[in-house]
Amino acid sequence: MKESENNNTKTIDAEIRNLWSESINYRDQRQKSNDEIYDFIIVGAGTAGCVLARELIYNVPNVNILVLEAGPPNAQVNDIMRLPCTFTAAFRASEVDWGYLTEDQKMPSITEPTKEVLNKGFTYPRGKVIGGCSTVNAMVYIRGQKADYDSWVAQGPEYKIWDYDHCLEAMENNARETPDEEFKKYHGFNGLLHVQDSPTDTYEVTKDFIKVANNLGIPCNKDFNGARQNGVGKYQALGRPYGLASGVAKIIAVNVKSCAHMLSIIWDEEKEDENIAIGVKYFCNGGVRNAYIAPKGEVIICGGAINSAQILMLSGIGPKNNLEANNIKVRKELPVGRNLQDHPLCMVTGKISIPNNTSQFHTWCSGIKLGMIYKGNDKGKIPSHEEFLDEHPDIQSYGNAGHLELCSSNSFIQPKIFLNYYEKPEDLYRMMSSLKLSREILKQPPLSTVWGMKELGFNDEFGKWCSVDEEM
Repeated sequence: MKESENNNTKTIDAEIRNLWSESINYRDQRQKSNDEIYDFIIVGAGTAGCVLARELIYNVPNVNILVLEAGPPNAQVNDIMRLPCTFTAAFRASEVDWGYLTEDQKMPSITEPTKEVLNKGFTYPRGKVIGGCSTVNAMVYIRGQKADYDSWVAQGPEYKIWDYDHCLEAMENNARETPDEEFKKYHGFNGLLHVQDSPTDTYEVTKDFIKVANNLGIPCNKDFNGARQNGVGKYQALGRPYGLASGVAKIIAVNVKSCAHMLSIIWDEEKEDENIAIGVKYFCNGGVRNAYIAPKGEVIICGGAINSAQILMLSGIGPKNNLEANNIKVRKELPVGRNLQDHPLCMVTGKISIPNNTSQFHTWCSGIKLGMIYKGNDKGKIPSHEEFLDEHPDIQSYGNAGHLELCSSNSFIQPKIFLNYYEKPEDLYRMMSSLKLSREILKQPPLSTVWGMKELGFNDEFGKWCSVDEEM
């Protein structure tokens, strides 16, 4: 970092400290009257909320923070969340998942593109627990595409701080990593997210998969979070997501409330035209409660893709027609809930037919046994289901973005989620092309010879139509 940037950082830190002196005095006075007053109120204790709370502790002196989480503390949830290989089981655990369902949608028929078929809605997992989705995911750590960040900047000069270079600096500051020497300039070392490279003793079948992909023209990439993101290689992973999610509750200056369901933002009615947030209304322990911020304090919404948009809309910020249809006063008309994007994927599974000495699948074949091994091993190492190999091709950016709609002013009723997957035929063809490549990889030696790899099938009908060029 340049010296001028260091000086700017020091100036900003000094301004932050001066900014809060008046606020802290006000807070101390109000707390004597038993009002619930905080410098910051963070709604959502996922990765963003937890890391943000910790960063504020280190940067703002004598700060007082409230963190609200709708789900339970993860210490009360069973150990299934500690096992990456069983993360999908957490989606079926109602106490740690919001239980969202997407809306039915029409999409082009694969066999007859001029016709439409009704695609039924499906479950849409979102973590509802301290740690959020980071507690119930597979622990893979990968940053967004550089082009996505830079495209935000193209919308106007006010978005300059969202370009990739600025966002990369923030991501580096949040990470604690031990990368190879050649990639150090892309990584951080003193942050709160513990990121680890995949073990050097990668399973032999994984090494052969990478070799096959190289032979088919896909370049090797030793660090997807480094200089470039295209290629084939090993993921990085969050090494301590459980500790991260739990750690925020141990900081004295942070008041973490679990099972606290956000209802809406409280606005300053005396300055109605300015839409100034002064607190939040939430449901906890059987009753509705209010929490307020001191002057110069902030309400920060960290509810994720679904809940952040829902909270804003319930508070009067969003599409006018949808808010008025649910008898919500419109404070600011904005396209909140629009541009919902995800990464639709399919799956190709290969089974290793030739027995091998390194496979432990037959011995440790169930999640229960895996859990027993995990609990009995202080290093947390678990056996691999090495007799199967999954490929998950997905679309990073698709034609029609989805959106959310409120269907009630009651925050306990989930919004309607429209994902709009494959509404444009070209997205279908892109996915089928990816599936064709995935199948081709499984057919190549040494996967097909040394390992006897046999394709088991697909998780949907796309596989029927991506075998040969004519069908593509």
